[in-house]
Amino acid sequence: MIGKTTSLWRAVLFFCVLSSALPVFAQSDEEEVGSVAAARIMGSAPLIDAPNAQRYVNLVGASVARKADAPYKWRFGLIKTDSVNAFATPGGFVLVTAGLVRSLESEDELAFVLAHEIAHVLQRHHYRVIVKQRLAEQAMKSVQAASGYTQNAALSQASAQLFARGLDKSSEYEADRIGIELMTEAGYDPAAAIGVLERLQKLKGDDPRAELLFATHPSAFERMDVVFQSGIEQLPRPAIEGVNRRTNRFKQFLASFQ
Repeated sequence: MIGKTTSLWRAVLFFCVLSSALPVFAQSDEEEVGSVAAARIMGSAPLIDAPNAQRYVNLVGASVARKADAPYKWRFGLIKTDSVNAFATPGGFVLVTAGLVRSLESEDELAFVLAHEIAHVLQRHHYRVIVKQRLAEQAMKSVQAASGYTQNAALSQASAQLFARGLDKSSEYEADRIGIELMTEAGYDPAAAIGVLERLQKLKGDDPRAELLFATHPSAFERMDVVFQSGIEQLPRPAIEGVNRRTNRFKQFLASFQ
Protein backbone atom coordinates (compact mmCIF):
# COMPACT_ATOMS: atom_id res chain seq x y z
CA MET A 1 0.00 0.00 0.00
CA ILE A 2 2.83 2.39 0.90
CA GLY A 3 4.63 1.67 -2.36
CA LYS A 4 1.47 2.27 -4.38
CA THR A 5 0.76 5.56 -2.61
CA THR A 6 4.34 6.73 -3.19
CA SER A 7 4.10 5.96 -6.90
CA LEU A 8 0.88 7.97 -7.16
CA TRP A 9 2.45 11.03 -5.52
CA ARG A 10 5.49 10.71 -7.79
CA ALA A 11 3.08 10.87 -10.72
CA VAL A 12 1.64 14.13 -9.38
CA LEU A 13 5.12 15.56 -8.83
CA PHE A 14 6.06 14.68 -12.43
CA PHE A 15 2.82 16.31 -13.59
CA CYS A 16 3.66 19.53 -11.73
CA VAL A 17 7.24 19.67 -13.05
CA LEU A 18 6.07 19.29 -16.66
CA SER A 19 3.52 22.08 -16.25
CA SER A 20 5.95 24.38 -14.39
CA ALA A 21 3.62 24.35 -11.41
CA LEU A 22 4.40 24.99 -7.75
CA PRO A 23 5.19 22.00 -5.48
CA VAL A 24 2.63 19.26 -5.28
CA PHE A 25 1.75 19.84 -1.62
CA ALA A 26 -1.64 21.52 -1.58
CA GLN A 27 -2.18 25.08 -0.43
CA SER A 28 -5.89 24.54 0.18
CA ASP A 29 -8.33 21.77 0.87
CA GLU A 30 -9.67 22.07 -2.67
CA GLU A 31 -6.20 21.62 -4.15
CA GLU A 32 -5.49 18.70 -1.83
CA VAL A 33 -8.65 16.96 -2.96
CA GLY A 34 -7.64 17.58 -6.58
CA SER A 35 -4.10 16.34 -6.03
CA VAL A 36 -5.32 13.04 -4.61
CA ALA A 37 -7.85 12.58 -7.42
CA ALA A 38 -5.28 13.42 -10.11
CA ALA A 39 -2.81 11.00 -8.51
CA ARG A 40 -5.35 8.21 -8.64
CA ILE A 41 -6.06 8.82 -12.32
CA MET A 42 -2.36 8.92 -13.19
CA GLY A 43 -1.79 5.78 -11.16
CA SER A 44 -3.86 4.01 -13.82
CA ALA A 45 -2.81 6.08 -16.84
CA PRO A 46 0.55 7.86 -16.51
CA LEU A 47 1.54 11.03 -18.29
CA ILE A 48 3.01 10.58 -21.75
CA ASP A 49 6.77 11.07 -21.63
CA ALA A 50 6.86 13.76 -24.31
CA PRO A 51 7.82 17.16 -22.81
CA ASN A 52 7.03 19.15 -25.97
CA ALA A 53 3.57 17.62 -26.22
CA GLN A 54 2.90 18.28 -22.53
CA ARG A 55 4.08 21.86 -22.93
CA TYR A 56 1.73 22.35 -25.88
CA VAL A 57 -1.28 21.08 -23.93
CA ASN A 58 -0.36 23.39 -21.06
CA LEU A 59 -0.03 26.39 -23.37
CA VAL A 60 -3.43 25.77 -24.97
CA GLY A 61 -5.03 25.17 -21.59
CA ALA A 62 -3.43 28.24 -20.05
CA SER A 63 -4.59 30.47 -22.90
CA VAL A 64 -8.19 29.49 -22.11
CA ALA A 65 -7.82 29.42 -18.32
CA ARG A 66 -6.50 32.98 -18.29
CA LYS A 67 -9.92 34.18 -19.43
CA ALA A 68 -11.45 32.71 -16.28
CA ASP A 69 -9.42 35.00 -14.00
CA ALA A 70 -9.60 32.44 -11.19
CA PRO A 71 -7.04 31.90 -8.38
CA TYR A 72 -5.96 28.41 -9.43
CA LYS A 73 -2.51 27.05 -10.30
CA TRP A 74 -3.66 25.42 -13.53
CA ARG A 75 -1.95 22.15 -14.49
CA PHE A 76 -2.73 20.29 -17.70
CA GLY A 77 -1.52 16.86 -18.71
CA LEU A 78 -1.74 14.37 -21.56
CA ILE A 79 -2.13 10.83 -20.22
CA LYS A 80 -1.16 7.58 -21.88
CA THR A 81 -4.33 5.64 -22.65
CA ASP A 82 -6.38 4.90 -25.75
CA SER A 83 -9.58 5.65 -23.86
CA VAL A 84 -11.50 8.65 -25.18
CA ASN A 85 -11.98 10.93 -22.18
CA ALA A 86 -10.87 13.98 -20.22
CA PHE A 87 -10.89 14.70 -16.49
CA ALA A 88 -10.89 17.75 -14.25
CA THR A 89 -10.10 17.51 -10.56
CA PRO A 90 -10.55 20.28 -7.98
CA GLY A 91 -7.91 22.96 -7.64
CA GLY A 92 -6.99 23.26 -11.31
CA PHE A 93 -5.85 19.81 -12.50
CA VAL A 94 -6.96 18.87 -16.03
CA LEU A 95 -6.07 15.61 -17.76
CA VAL A 96 -6.88 14.60 -21.34
CA THR A 97 -6.31 11.15 -22.80
CA ALA A 98 -4.18 10.43 -25.83
CA GLY A 99 -7.16 8.53 -27.28
CA LEU A 100 -9.35 11.62 -27.20
CA VAL A 101 -6.64 13.94 -28.52
CA ARG A 102 -5.97 11.64 -31.48
CA SER A 103 -9.66 11.81 -32.39
CA LEU A 104 -9.55 15.61 -32.65
CA GLU A 105 -8.75 17.57 -35.80
CA SER A 106 -7.57 20.97 -34.62
CA GLU A 107 -6.20 23.05 -31.78
CA ASP A 108 -9.59 24.76 -31.53
CA GLU A 109 -11.20 21.38 -30.79
CA LEU A 110 -8.58 20.69 -28.13
CA ALA A 111 -9.33 24.13 -26.68
CA PHE A 112 -13.00 23.15 -26.30
CA VAL A 113 -12.13 19.89 -24.53
CA LEU A 114 -9.86 21.71 -22.08
CA ALA A 115 -12.31 24.61 -21.66
CA HIS A 116 -15.09 22.18 -20.72
CA GLU A 117 -12.87 20.70 -17.99
CA ILE A 118 -11.75 24.16 -16.84
CA ALA A 119 -15.42 25.08 -16.41
CA HIS A 120 -15.92 22.06 -14.12
CA VAL A 121 -13.14 23.37 -11.88
CA LEU A 122 -14.47 26.94 -11.91
CA GLN A 123 -17.96 25.80 -10.91
CA ARG A 124 -16.48 23.38 -8.34
CA HIS A 125 -18.69 20.61 -9.69
CA HIS A 126 -16.54 17.71 -8.50
CA TYR A 127 -15.29 19.41 -5.35
CA ARG A 128 -18.77 20.03 -3.96
CA VAL A 129 -19.78 16.41 -4.48
CA ILE A 130 -16.55 15.00 -3.01
CA VAL A 131 -16.78 17.23 0.06
CA LYS A 132 -20.35 16.06 0.69
CA GLN A 133 -19.19 12.46 0.45
CA ARG A 134 -16.29 13.15 2.78
CA LEU A 135 -18.53 14.80 5.37
CA ALA A 136 -20.83 11.81 5.31
CA GLU A 137 -17.86 9.55 5.93
CA GLN A 138 -16.91 11.47 9.08
CA ALA A 139 -19.53 9.42 10.90
CA MET A 140 -17.18 6.46 10.43
CA LYS A 141 -14.13 8.37 11.68
CA SER A 142 -13.51 6.13 14.65
CA VAL A 143 -13.67 3.04 12.45
CA GLN A 144 -11.29 4.61 9.95
CA ALA A 145 -8.82 5.54 12.68
CA ALA A 146 -8.86 2.03 14.08
CA SER A 147 -8.19 0.53 10.66
CA GLY A 148 -5.57 3.10 9.61
CA TYR A 149 -7.87 4.43 6.91
CA THR A 150 -6.46 7.90 6.30
CA GLN A 151 -8.21 11.02 5.03
CA ASN A 152 -6.25 10.83 1.77
CA ALA A 153 -7.48 7.29 1.29
CA ALA A 154 -11.04 8.46 1.85
CA LEU A 155 -10.60 11.27 -0.64
CA SER A 156 -9.13 8.87 -3.15
CA GLN A 157 -12.05 6.48 -2.80
CA ALA A 158 -14.60 9.31 -3.02
CA SER A 159 -13.03 10.72 -6.18
CA ALA A 160 -12.85 7.28 -7.78
CA GLN A 161 -16.54 6.72 -7.16
CA LEU A 162 -17.41 10.15 -8.56
CA PHE A 163 -15.41 9.73 -11.77
CA ALA A 164 -16.90 6.28 -12.30
CA ARG A 165 -20.46 7.55 -11.78
CA GLY A 166 -20.12 11.01 -13.30
CA LEU A 167 -21.79 14.34 -12.58
CA ASP A 168 -25.43 15.20 -13.18
CA LYS A 169 -26.48 16.34 -16.63
CA SER A 170 -26.95 19.97 -15.63
CA SER A 171 -23.29 20.20 -14.59
CA GLU A 172 -22.15 18.83 -17.95
CA TYR A 173 -24.38 21.24 -19.86
CA GLU A 174 -23.09 24.14 -17.76
CA ALA A 175 -19.49 23.11 -18.42
CA ASP A 176 -20.19 23.08 -22.17
CA ARG A 177 -21.76 26.55 -22.07
CA ILE A 178 -19.08 28.16 -19.92
CA GLY A 179 -16.32 26.33 -21.76
CA ILE A 180 -17.51 27.63 -25.13
CA GLU A 181 -17.63 31.17 -23.76
CA LEU A 182 -14.08 30.87 -22.41
CA MET A 183 -12.59 29.42 -25.59
CA THR A 184 -14.29 32.11 -27.68
CA GLU A 185 -12.85 34.85 -25.44
CA ALA A 186 -9.43 33.23 -25.89
CA GLY A 187 -9.75 33.61 -29.69
CA TYR A 188 -10.76 30.07 -30.60
CA ASP A 189 -13.61 29.11 -32.93
CA PRO A 190 -16.74 28.18 -30.93
CA ALA A 191 -17.91 26.03 -33.85
CA ALA A 192 -15.11 23.60 -32.93
CA ALA A 193 -17.24 22.53 -29.97
CA ILE A 194 -19.88 21.18 -32.37
CA GLY A 195 -17.16 19.36 -34.30
CA VAL A 196 -16.02 17.57 -31.15
CA LEU A 197 -19.54 16.60 -30.12
CA GLU A 198 -20.39 15.34 -33.61
CA ARG A 199 -17.31 13.14 -33.57
CA LEU A 200 -18.19 11.78 -30.14
CA GLN A 201 -21.72 11.02 -31.30
CA LYS A 202 -20.34 8.86 -34.11
CA LEU A 203 -18.33 6.85 -31.57
CA LYS A 204 -21.32 6.03 -29.39
CA GLY A 205 -22.03 2.33 -29.23
CA ASP A 206 -19.27 1.49 -31.70
CA ASP A 207 -16.04 2.12 -29.82
CA PRO A 208 -15.29 0.56 -26.41
CA ARG A 209 -12.63 3.21 -25.83
CA ALA A 210 -15.41 5.73 -25.16
CA GLU A 211 -17.43 3.48 -22.85
CA LEU A 212 -16.60 5.41 -19.66
CA LEU A 213 -17.20 8.76 -21.35
CA PHE A 214 -20.70 7.75 -22.44
CA ALA A 215 -21.44 6.22 -19.05
CA THR A 216 -20.64 9.49 -17.24
CA HIS A 217 -21.92 12.13 -19.68
CA PRO A 218 -25.19 12.96 -21.45
CA SER A 219 -25.22 11.86 -25.06
CA ALA A 220 -23.35 14.06 -27.50
CA PHE A 221 -26.65 14.63 -29.30
CA GLU A 222 -28.24 16.01 -26.12
CA ARG A 223 -25.22 18.20 -25.49
CA MET A 224 -25.35 19.60 -29.03
CA ASP A 225 -29.01 20.43 -28.61
CA VAL A 226 -28.32 22.38 -25.41
CA VAL A 227 -25.33 24.14 -27.00
CA PHE A 228 -27.44 25.33 -29.94
CA GLN A 229 -30.15 26.52 -27.56
CA SER A 230 -27.55 28.56 -25.65
CA GLY A 231 -26.90 30.71 -28.73
CA ILE A 232 -23.55 29.45 -29.99
CA GLU A 233 -24.36 30.68 -33.49
CA GLN A 234 -24.31 34.27 -32.23
CA LEU A 235 -20.76 34.06 -30.88
CA PRO A 236 -17.95 35.72 -32.88
CA ARG A 237 -15.76 33.46 -35.01
CA PRO A 238 -12.06 34.09 -35.67
CA ALA A 239 -10.44 34.64 -39.07
CA ILE A 240 -9.92 31.44 -41.05
CA GLU A 241 -6.19 32.19 -41.33
CA GLY A 242 -5.78 31.87 -37.58
CA VAL A 243 -7.78 28.64 -37.50
CA ASN A 244 -5.63 27.13 -40.28
CA ARG A 245 -2.43 28.17 -38.54
CA ARG A 246 -3.52 26.53 -35.31
CA THR A 247 -4.63 23.39 -37.17
CA ASN A 248 -1.15 23.01 -38.69
CA ARG A 249 0.36 23.53 -35.25
CA PHE A 250 -1.96 20.84 -33.86
CA LYS A 251 -0.79 18.35 -36.51
CA GLN A 252 2.81 18.95 -35.45
CA PHE A 253 1.76 18.35 -31.85
CA LEU A 254 0.14 15.00 -32.74
CA ALA A 255 3.29 13.90 -34.52
CA SER A 256 5.37 14.67 -31.41
CA PHE A 257 3.95 11.78 -29.37
CA GLN A 258 2.74 9.23 -31.94
